[in-house]
Amino acid sequence: MKVILLLTLLILNQFLVANENQPEIWSRFEKEIIRETTFSNPFTETELKVEFTRPDRTKLSITGFFDHTGVWKFRIMPDMIGKWKYTAWFNDGPGKKISGSFLCVASDIPGLIAADETNPVWFGFKGGKHQLIRSFHVGDRFFADNWPDSERIQFLDWLVENRYNTISVASHLLNRNAENRGKGWNTPDLWNAEKRQPNPEEYAKMELILDDLAVRKIVVFPFAGFFGQKSNCPTDSINQELYVRYTISRLGAYWNTLYSVAGPEPLYRNVKQFTKSQVDKLGEMIAAQNTQGHLITVHNEKNSNPFIDAPWASYQCLQGPTTLDLDSLYQGLMVRRNPHQPVLAQEVLWVGNIYQQTYNDEQLRKNAFAIMMAGAALNFADNSGTSSTGFTGTLNLAERHQDKHEIVKKVWDFFESIPFYELTPTQNLSNNGFTIAKPGKTYLTYLPNGGEVTVHTKPGNYHGIWIKGSDTNVRVNIGITNGQNLNAPSGDDWLLYLQTLDA
Repeated sequence: MKVILLLTLLILNQFLVANENQPEIWSRFEKEIIRETTFSNPFTETELKVEFTRPDRTKLSITGFFDHTGVWKFRIMPDMIGKWKYTAWFNDGPGKKISGSFLCVASDIPGLIAADETNPVWFGFKGGKHQLIRSFHVGDRFFADNWPDSERIQFLDWLVENRYNTISVASHLLNRNAENRGKGWNTPDLWNAEKRQPNPEEYAKMELILDDLAVRKIVVFPFAGFFGQKSNCPTDSINQELYVRYTISRLGAYWNTLYSVAGPEPLYRNVKQFTKSQVDKLGEMIAAQNTQGHLITVHNEKNSNPFIDAPWASYQCLQGPTTLDLDSLYQGLMVRRNPHQPVLAQEVLWVGNIYQQTYNDEQLRKNAFAIMMAGAALNFADNSGTSSTGFTGTLNLAERHQDKHEIVKKVWDFFESIPFYELTPTQNLSNNGFTIAKPGKTYLTYLPNGGEVTVHTKPGNYHGIWIKGSDTNVRVNIGITNGQNLNAPSGDDWLLYLQTLDA
């Protein structure tokens, strides 16, 4: 493992040097600065400041980071094609400023994961591209260097083959060295509690895997956030700020990373890791350092979202409802989401989890449809107990329940076949089922048990089609309609898709 990591580091370094003057948009520009001054604590006695001038002459300021003895670096994710200029300096006294420039060119990177620029109910990318999140929760071994690279690659190949584009990782920014969690897995341990400072070499190990995920176009959600339960992270405000600043100075240049303040469930009644005001303070601290615009959330307790309107939050992370009652599921998601932000349904449909009910195949499909109709990004898990068990925990392909993954995949496949990003979940648009719409243009209604439905469309003529939930290739054309008093072909679950005929 260590040999492979070293070789990868060397190759990555050569790539960065070779492309230093022409980085691709949304990729990473990195500059190394040698400084021979000796510091007893280089993390606190000096700070590397950098100011960039974009091609449109707007400014962007970031902080560099100490990497190893005598070496500092700074990174940026260029978000605009054209010539960039930069000036860097250390703030501990007079010294030479370092200036330079580079030419940012086009790339196939979709952009920084963000709220959709045309309809922020959904996730998307800065730059305008749309993204249907297909997320899978993985346990504590994913970043571990005592998990063979060959097995990680095999799992990632399966992930891409099954069209997953996002993973929620239990031990990501934090090492959860606890029974039934991360105990035994050598995941990156970013904070040196004894020295009260970051561990740069541990960040480097994590970044190798983040680089591989970026190449595979996979987004990462840190399940435990910056500050997690049963993990090694600073507890005093001064070192919390140092940890946040250092982490963002290294990870801010990654287009495929989401931010989360704390988790799991930092306000959970039996743990009380933080108070609400403490989470808000940490959220504000992260937001203040977030100059490159990553989305920020917190992992909420089940059926609760006290941070729905938090000024630092830019997307929502919900745990629950977990129920077979689809009305309760839909309403629970709708009432706890911010209608102007994307939402990640993090622990809402985890098959085999002891804290959720058992789902048969029909219930699994119907729950997946109901979650999507609430405009939520579904994060799926394949457990056999807790959040770190089963295929989710071992990532051993022999333990997966492929049939369950196929059911959820078909739901995602359908939504990706339509302009889902134009549609907004709106209650009371129909008298049966759940409806998302672009009023006056497109309406999609899901009827879990068939029946009659009236969709309250804007005046006009619409072409209607029934689509069977269990097999979306089965379609029944109903011709021109105004959406009134329409009957599903059977008592199974059906989708009614209406599109305007009017110019």
